[in-house]
Amino acid sequence: MASIEAETAQLLIARLERLDRDDSARAAERIVTLASLARAVGGSSDAPFRRLGAPSIAASEVSATLKLSARTAKGMVTEALELSRPAWRPLLEAMHAGLVPQRRARTILDAATPVPQERLAAFVAEAVAVAAPTGPDGSPDADGIPSPGALGRKLRRLAERHAAEPLAVRKAKAREHRRVDIEPAGDAMCWLTAYLPLEDAAAIDTRLESMARSLQGPSESRTLPQLRADVFADLVSGASPADLRAAASPGAQIVVTVPLATLEGSGDAPGEILGYGPLDPDAARLVAAGAATWTRLWVDPRTGAPLALGRTRYRPSAAMRQQLGARDMVCRFPGCDRPSTATDADHTMSWASGGETGTDNLALLCREHHRLKSEGHWRARQIGRPGSAPDGPGRPEAPAAVPRHLPPPGTIEWTSPAGRRYITYPEGDPPPPF
Repeated sequence: MASIEAETAQLLIARLERLDRDDSARAAERIVTLASLARAVGGSSDAPFRRLGAPSIAASEVSATLKLSARTAKGMVTEALELSRPAWRPLLEAMHAGLVPQRRARTILDAATPVPQERLAAFVAEAVAVAAPTGPDGSPDADGIPSPGALGRKLRRLAERHAAEPLAVRKAKAREHRRVDIEPAGDAMCWLTAYLPLEDAAAIDTRLESMARSLQGPSESRTLPQLRADVFADLVSGASPADLRAAASPGAQIVVTVPLATLEGSGDAPGEILGYGPLDPDAARLVAAGAATWTRLWVDPRTGAPLALGRTRYRPSAAMRQQLGARDMVCRFPGCDRPSTATDADHTMSWASGGETGTDNLALLCREHHRLKSEGHWRARQIGRPGSAPDGPGRPEAPAAVPRHLPPPGTIEWTSPAGRRYITYPEGDPPPPF
């Protein structure tokens, strides 16, 4: 019976993959159809006024036919007209082939905002290669596809290399639009959202996580998301119950990488808040100036900082935890993007089974995926070559006897309850200063 259930699950998962590819191809067909509709109702006309009014006319047709709001229909037509331009051809072809679902296509579209028209074609070609990677033989590499959060971070870094305006200039303009919005929801609830500078939002997020975790205990029945929501409401409303006062000063930490030239003021390369995204140079320098401690991300063996403690100690050292945060950035479960500050350092081979406390046997997992692994629903093993950091000057090298074709340190092979295998890599596009 167990074998039959596993086989059925495999077939259903394969069907989901086929449906996703079909959805991608249909989305591309919809884009082409919408763009053709706009041309058919005047978009190809030589008369300027008729040509300019074609998108609105096409949107009105879409709204009436599909029973959509005028705003939604107009957004669909606008997106289709943009993606039907020659610069976007690689993306449209990848969607037709079922390689880039619409959700990933929209991530590419959003990331392209700061890229000028003359560099757009180059950006799109590189972005498609990131969103739909291929192996050495040219076939699709499913394990190389970044998680949604990692894809966004990679594309934002890529966009910075093609952007016409520096990040600091664009941020100054965007900051003028900061705001807090409330959207009513059902059951007398609502959504409260804020548009803020990244460094402020990252600090708020890590502070909420730290305070919520400090309130957890045997007598606490609330889940972590519920605790985060309650802490947020109490802080903003000015309430200060006893348990919140007790949690008022736990250590909340964000990890920021900053190129040395940016710190010195001789360069303007962006920094990055690990697990969140690029940070403009001015903000990076301010964060660095206010930091209580500065720590090298990659521990130099000459300093003596331990990167492996063997079987002498269960908990990793602070240096090892920082090393894992720099390597993994987020939860290492397939598709998860919980930032490193909201994760546990998990022994891939459990301590009870003889696993050692070393970076080659540790990975960051959020509480939910840590639980799924610990309970045996998912299995994991590290398949990367030994070594605590990527190769480079002053960094540890893998032993000469280890084949160089092996995946990088920290590569994990996962086996799902249905027997499917997935591979997750440390984020392949490291942030500055690397």
